[in-house]
Amino acid sequence: MPRRILLTCFALLALALAAPSARAQNAVPTASQFIDRLSQTAIEGLTSKDIDHDERKERFRKIFTEAFDVTTIGRFALGAPWRTASETDRAEYLKAFEDYIVASYATRFADYGGEKIVTVGSRRGDDNEAFVQSQFMRAQGAPVRVTWRVRPNADSWRIIDVIIEDVSMAITQRDDFSATVQRNGGRLSALIEALRAKTAPPGAAPAGRS
Repeated sequence: MPRRILLTCFALLALALAAPSARAQNAVPTASQFIDRLSQTAIEGLTSKDIDHDERKERFRKIFTEAFDVTTIGRFALGAPWRTASETDRAEYLKAFEDYIVASYATRFADYGGEKIVTVGSRRGDDNEAFVQSQFMRAQGAPVRVTWRVRPNADSWRIIDVIIEDVSMAITQRDDFSATVQRNGGRLSALIEALRAKTAPPGAAPAGRS
């Protein structure tokens, strides 16, 4: 359930970064305004039946890399191995992580069922971070609480975590990655290979280390 809701949250952010109305504001938006503008923007850019698989992936990648702090999320998800990894390994991991997120979510937007997100409040956190509370409104069933953890970035904000019913997606991802590393003798290369395998086209071997 959390991953399905996270998918729809991404869908509701779909075109925001390309929308002129979101870019044309001179004032720095509040955290709530940032999420509100994103979630209220039309979602046809990713849910349209008129675009193919590759186009949907590229549109999603643009949204993910511009609205989310990919480096911060990826570093947190990796955990302790990040501290001892070489610059080359870090770069390879972050590329594999980005490709994995894009491949995991982009292809599912065709199943979007008209759900919506309503922003209900926000609170300040440490280091100028903010937590924006929203509700995931389903066609059937009670609303689900979704909190966006955001951090200032130049004249806007970047999302660093999505918390669904008190379950952090960043922590969930870190637990998954940690288990993979531990099963393979603490080797970061094993996680990179596993992520590449999940994004490789059917019948194709994943790209090797550069």
